[in-house]
Amino acid sequence: MIDHLVDLYKMRGWGVRMITDAEYGVGKFDRHFRDEICRHDKLEAVAVTLAEAAHALGWDLAAFHVSIDALELPRAGSGEFIAERMGWPAASVEGWRRFKFARDCPIGARCARVTEPFFWTCDERQAGWFDGELGTENRRVLNYYGRFITSGVAVPVHRGACTSYVGWCSRDRDAREQASANLGSMFFIAHAFIHHVEDLLSAQAPDRASNQLTERETECLTWAARGKNRDEIALLLHRSRDTVHFHLQNAIRKLEADNRTHAVAIACTRGLIRLR
Repeated sequence: MIDHLVDLYKMRGWGVRMITDAEYGVGKFDRHFRDEICRHDKLEAVAVTLAEAAHALGWDLAAFHVSIDALELPRAGSGEFIAERMGWPAASVEGWRRFKFARDCPIGARCARVTEPFFWTCDERQAGWFDGELGTENRRVLNYYGRFITSGVAVPVHRGACTSYVGWCSRDRDAREQASANLGSMFFIAHAFIHHVEDLLSAQAPDRASNQLTERETECLTWAARGKNRDEIALLLHRSRDTVHFHLQNAIRKLEADNRTHAVAIACTRGLIRLR
Protein backbone atom coordinates (compact mmCIF):
# COMPACT_ATOMS: atom_id res chain seq x y z
CA MET A 1 0.00 0.00 0.00
CA ILE A 2 2.73 2.49 0.89
CA ASP A 3 4.59 1.71 -2.33
CA HIS A 4 1.40 2.38 -4.27
CA LEU A 5 0.96 5.71 -2.47
CA VAL A 6 4.53 6.73 -3.23
CA ASP A 7 4.03 6.16 -6.96
CA LEU A 8 0.65 7.86 -6.92
CA TYR A 9 1.71 10.99 -5.09
CA LYS A 10 4.99 11.27 -6.93
CA MET A 11 2.98 11.51 -10.14
CA ARG A 12 0.69 14.12 -8.58
CA GLY A 13 3.55 16.36 -7.57
CA TRP A 14 3.66 15.75 -3.83
CA GLY A 15 7.44 15.55 -3.98
CA VAL A 16 9.95 12.73 -3.60
CA ARG A 17 11.21 12.95 -0.02
CA MET A 18 8.39 10.61 1.04
CA ILE A 19 10.21 7.79 -0.77
CA THR A 20 12.52 7.52 2.22
CA ASP A 21 9.56 6.40 4.33
CA ALA A 22 8.60 3.70 1.86
CA GLU A 23 12.12 2.45 1.17
CA TYR A 24 12.72 1.71 4.84
CA GLY A 25 9.20 0.46 5.60
CA VAL A 26 8.00 1.10 9.12
CA GLY A 27 10.65 3.19 10.80
CA LYS A 28 11.64 3.62 14.43
CA PHE A 29 9.39 6.64 14.83
CA ASP A 30 6.37 4.72 13.53
CA ARG A 31 7.05 1.74 15.76
CA HIS A 32 7.51 4.03 18.74
CA PHE A 33 4.14 5.66 18.10
CA ARG A 34 2.39 2.32 17.62
CA ASP A 35 3.85 0.97 20.84
CA GLU A 36 3.04 4.18 22.69
CA ILE A 37 -0.65 4.24 21.79
CA CYS A 38 -1.02 0.56 22.61
CA ARG A 39 0.11 1.30 26.16
CA HIS A 40 -3.00 3.42 26.73
CA ASP A 41 -6.51 2.18 27.37
CA LYS A 42 -8.19 5.61 27.39
CA LEU A 43 -9.16 7.52 24.26
CA GLU A 44 -7.93 10.77 25.76
CA ALA A 45 -4.39 9.46 26.27
CA VAL A 46 -4.27 7.94 22.78
CA ALA A 47 -5.46 11.21 21.23
CA VAL A 48 -2.82 13.23 23.07
CA THR A 49 -0.19 10.81 21.78
CA LEU A 50 -1.48 11.42 18.24
CA ALA A 51 -1.06 15.17 18.79
CA GLU A 52 2.49 14.62 20.03
CA ALA A 53 3.30 12.53 16.96
CA ALA A 54 1.92 15.27 14.72
CA HIS A 55 4.14 17.88 16.37
CA ALA A 56 7.14 15.59 15.98
CA LEU A 57 6.40 15.36 12.25
CA GLY A 58 6.18 19.15 11.96
CA TRP A 59 2.40 19.61 11.97
CA ASP A 60 0.71 22.26 14.08
CA LEU A 61 -2.40 20.25 14.97
CA ALA A 62 -3.89 16.81 14.50
CA ALA A 63 -7.56 15.89 14.37
CA PHE A 64 -9.53 12.69 14.11
CA HIS A 65 -13.06 11.50 13.59
CA VAL A 66 -13.89 7.96 14.66
CA SER A 67 -17.01 8.07 12.49
CA ILE A 68 -17.91 10.77 10.00
CA ASP A 69 -21.57 10.15 10.92
CA ALA A 70 -21.04 11.13 14.57
CA LEU A 71 -22.39 14.58 15.40
CA GLU A 72 -20.70 14.98 18.79
CA LEU A 73 -17.04 15.30 19.69
CA PRO A 74 -15.57 12.83 22.21
CA ARG A 75 -14.95 14.04 25.74
CA ALA A 76 -12.32 13.13 28.33
CA GLY A 77 -13.30 11.59 31.64
CA SER A 78 -13.24 15.06 33.19
CA GLY A 79 -15.85 16.25 30.70
CA GLU A 80 -13.40 18.38 28.71
CA PHE A 81 -13.42 17.90 24.96
CA ILE A 82 -10.51 15.74 23.85
CA ALA A 83 -9.84 18.10 20.95
CA GLU A 84 -8.91 20.80 23.46
CA ARG A 85 -6.44 18.45 25.15
CA MET A 86 -4.91 17.97 21.69
CA GLY A 87 -4.27 21.70 21.39
CA TRP A 88 -7.35 22.94 19.52
CA PRO A 89 -8.63 26.32 20.75
CA ALA A 90 -11.83 26.12 22.79
CA ALA A 91 -13.48 28.52 20.32
CA SER A 92 -12.86 26.14 17.41
CA VAL A 93 -14.44 23.25 19.31
CA GLU A 94 -17.43 25.30 20.41
CA GLY A 95 -18.07 26.51 16.88
CA TRP A 96 -17.84 22.99 15.48
CA ARG A 97 -20.49 21.83 17.95
CA ARG A 98 -22.78 24.84 17.86
CA PHE A 99 -23.08 24.99 14.08
CA LYS A 100 -23.25 21.19 13.58
CA PHE A 101 -20.28 21.19 11.22
CA ALA A 102 -20.21 17.38 11.16
CA ARG A 103 -23.12 17.44 8.75
CA ASP A 104 -21.49 19.82 6.27
CA CYS A 105 -17.76 19.24 6.65
CA PRO A 106 -16.37 18.68 3.12
CA ILE A 107 -13.33 16.85 4.53
CA GLY A 108 -15.42 14.10 6.09
CA ALA A 109 -17.68 13.94 3.05
CA ARG A 110 -14.71 13.38 0.75
CA CYS A 111 -13.24 10.77 3.08
CA ALA A 112 -16.44 8.77 2.57
CA ARG A 113 -15.80 8.67 -1.19
CA VAL A 114 -12.05 8.01 -1.42
CA THR A 115 -9.46 5.69 0.07
CA GLU A 116 -6.31 7.70 -0.60
CA PRO A 117 -4.92 10.56 1.52
CA PHE A 118 -5.72 13.95 0.05
CA PHE A 119 -4.70 17.58 0.43
CA TRP A 120 -7.28 20.20 1.35
CA THR A 121 -7.22 23.92 1.97
CA CYS A 122 -9.48 26.42 3.72
CA ASP A 123 -9.27 28.62 0.63
CA GLU A 124 -12.22 27.42 -1.45
CA ARG A 125 -10.80 29.13 -4.56
CA GLN A 126 -7.81 26.79 -4.73
CA ALA A 127 -7.79 23.65 -6.84
CA GLY A 128 -7.64 21.48 -3.76
CA TRP A 129 -11.44 21.28 -3.80
CA PHE A 130 -11.75 19.15 -6.86
CA ASP A 131 -13.53 21.12 -9.57
CA GLY A 132 -15.68 23.28 -7.34
CA GLU A 133 -17.76 20.59 -5.67
CA LEU A 134 -18.29 22.72 -2.56
CA GLY A 135 -21.77 23.84 -1.58
CA THR A 136 -22.74 26.91 0.41
CA GLU A 137 -22.69 25.08 3.74
CA ASN A 138 -19.35 23.45 2.89
CA ARG A 139 -17.86 26.87 2.28
CA ARG A 140 -19.22 28.12 5.59
CA VAL A 141 -17.41 25.27 7.38
CA LEU A 142 -14.13 25.96 5.59
CA ASN A 143 -14.35 29.67 6.28
CA TYR A 144 -14.71 28.91 9.97
CA TYR A 145 -11.80 26.43 9.92
CA GLY A 146 -9.75 29.18 8.28
CA ARG A 147 -9.76 31.13 11.55
CA PHE A 148 -7.51 28.48 13.09
CA ILE A 149 -5.72 26.62 10.25
CA THR A 150 -4.95 27.10 6.57
CA SER A 151 -4.58 23.64 5.05
CA GLY A 152 -4.06 20.00 5.82
CA VAL A 153 -3.98 16.39 4.71
CA ALA A 154 -6.67 13.85 5.54
CA VAL A 155 -6.03 10.10 5.71
CA PRO A 156 -9.31 8.14 5.34
CA VAL A 157 -9.63 4.84 7.19
CA HIS A 158 -12.50 2.57 6.13
CA ARG A 159 -13.74 -0.21 8.42
CA GLY A 160 -16.72 -2.00 6.94
CA ALA A 161 -19.59 0.48 6.73
CA CYS A 162 -17.82 3.02 8.94
CA THR A 163 -15.50 5.75 7.69
CA SER A 164 -12.94 7.37 9.98
CA TYR A 165 -10.08 9.73 9.29
CA VAL A 166 -7.06 11.43 10.78
CA GLY A 167 -6.31 15.00 9.79
CA TRP A 168 -2.87 16.62 9.82
CA CYS A 169 -3.27 20.40 9.95
CA SER A 170 -1.04 23.42 9.35
CA ARG A 171 -1.56 27.01 10.43
CA ASP A 172 0.57 28.71 7.81
CA ARG A 173 2.63 26.19 5.83
CA ASP A 174 1.77 24.46 2.57
CA ALA A 175 0.44 21.08 3.70
CA ARG A 176 1.51 19.44 0.44
CA GLU A 177 5.15 20.22 1.09
CA GLN A 178 4.82 19.14 4.70
CA ALA A 179 3.27 15.82 3.71
CA SER A 180 5.91 15.12 1.09
CA ALA A 181 8.46 14.75 3.88
CA ASN A 182 6.63 12.05 5.83
CA LEU A 183 3.55 10.71 4.04
CA GLY A 184 4.52 7.13 4.86
CA SER A 185 4.58 7.84 8.58
CA MET A 186 1.33 9.78 8.38
CA PHE A 187 -0.42 6.92 6.62
CA PHE A 188 0.87 4.27 9.04
CA ILE A 189 0.14 6.35 12.15
CA ALA A 190 -3.39 7.19 11.02
CA HIS A 191 -4.29 3.55 10.50
CA ALA A 192 -2.58 2.40 13.71
CA PHE A 193 -4.41 5.10 15.66
CA ILE A 194 -7.88 4.39 14.26
CA HIS A 195 -7.57 0.63 14.67
CA HIS A 196 -6.42 0.99 18.27
CA VAL A 197 -9.29 3.37 19.02
CA GLU A 198 -11.69 0.88 17.46
CA ASP A 199 -10.34 -1.82 19.78
CA LEU A 200 -10.81 0.47 22.78
CA LEU A 201 -14.40 1.30 21.85
CA SER A 202 -15.20 -2.35 21.22
CA ALA A 203 -13.80 -3.33 24.61
CA GLN A 204 -15.83 -0.60 26.31
CA ALA A 205 -19.06 -1.43 24.50
CA PRO A 206 -21.80 -3.18 26.48
CA ASP A 207 -22.56 -6.83 25.90
CA ARG A 208 -23.99 -6.99 22.38
CA ALA A 209 -26.03 -10.11 23.04
CA SER A 210 -28.20 -8.34 25.61
CA ASN A 211 -27.87 -4.76 24.30
CA GLN A 212 -28.28 -5.13 20.56
CA LEU A 213 -30.64 -2.59 19.02
CA THR A 214 -33.76 -3.93 17.35
CA GLU A 215 -34.62 -3.02 13.79
CA ARG A 216 -37.30 -0.57 14.97
CA GLU A 217 -34.97 1.02 17.55
CA THR A 218 -32.31 1.48 14.87
CA GLU A 219 -34.86 2.98 12.51
CA CYS A 220 -36.15 5.46 15.09
CA LEU A 221 -32.62 6.44 16.11
CA THR A 222 -31.64 6.94 12.48
CA TRP A 223 -34.50 9.36 11.90
CA ALA A 224 -33.62 11.13 15.16
CA ALA A 225 -30.05 11.51 13.87
CA ARG A 226 -31.48 13.21 10.78
CA GLY A 227 -33.14 15.84 12.93
CA LYS A 228 -36.68 14.43 13.16
CA ASN A 229 -38.67 14.77 16.38
CA ARG A 230 -40.93 12.09 17.83
CA ASP A 231 -44.06 13.35 16.07
CA GLU A 232 -42.31 13.42 12.70
CA ILE A 233 -40.83 9.94 13.21
CA ALA A 234 -44.28 8.63 14.19
CA LEU A 235 -45.72 9.93 10.90
CA LEU A 236 -42.86 8.49 8.87
CA LEU A 237 -43.16 5.05 10.46
CA HIS A 238 -46.95 5.04 10.80
CA ARG A 239 -46.68 4.45 14.53
CA SER A 240 -47.93 6.34 17.56
CA ARG A 241 -45.85 9.01 19.27
CA ASP A 242 -45.71 6.86 22.42
CA THR A 243 -44.41 3.88 20.44
CA VAL A 244 -41.61 5.99 18.98
CA HIS A 245 -40.80 7.31 22.46
CA PHE A 246 -40.65 3.71 23.73
CA HIS A 247 -38.18 2.64 21.03
CA LEU A 248 -35.98 5.70 21.52
CA GLN A 249 -35.86 5.20 25.27
CA ASN A 250 -34.89 1.56 24.78
CA ALA A 251 -32.08 2.61 22.45
CA ILE A 252 -30.84 5.18 24.97
CA ARG A 253 -30.85 2.55 27.73
CA LYS A 254 -29.10 -0.12 25.66
CA LEU A 255 -26.39 2.29 24.55
CA GLU A 256 -25.97 3.56 28.12
CA ALA A 257 -26.46 7.10 26.84
CA ASP A 258 -27.49 10.19 28.79
CA ASN A 259 -30.07 11.33 26.26
CA ARG A 260 -31.17 10.97 22.65
CA THR A 261 -28.36 13.13 21.25
CA HIS A 262 -25.80 11.11 23.17
CA ALA A 263 -27.36 7.87 21.90
CA VAL A 264 -27.13 9.10 18.31
CA ALA A 265 -23.45 9.96 18.77
CA ILE A 266 -22.67 6.54 20.27
CA ALA A 267 -24.60 4.70 17.55
CA CYS A 268 -22.81 6.62 14.80
CA THR A 269 -19.41 6.00 16.38
CA ARG A 270 -20.09 2.25 16.54
CA GLY A 271 -21.40 2.15 13.00
CA LEU A 272 -24.91 1.14 14.11
CA ILE A 273 -26.55 3.93 12.13
CA ARG A 274 -25.43 6.14 9.26
CA LEU A 275 -26.42 9.65 8.24
CA ARG A 276 -25.43 9.28 4.60
